[in-house]
Amino acid sequence: MINGKIRMALFTGIFVGIIVIISEYMIPLKNSNLIISLLIAGGSALVGGLISIKLFLKESR
Repeated sequence: MINGKIRMALFTGIFVGIIVIISEYMIPLKNSNLIISLLIAGGSALVGGLISIKLFLKESR
């Protein structure tokens, strides 16, 4: 059970990192709006968490 939670957290963190890096290169903002960056990071954390639940929670049962 704990191994599945560690995998979920690692997957979510890597997913968020990749999405944030891609968004910084794809949407270059001259002012680097903090609110948009936070929304992108929060949304990708939500999506990454949901994907990791689907992938790793069934595996640990």
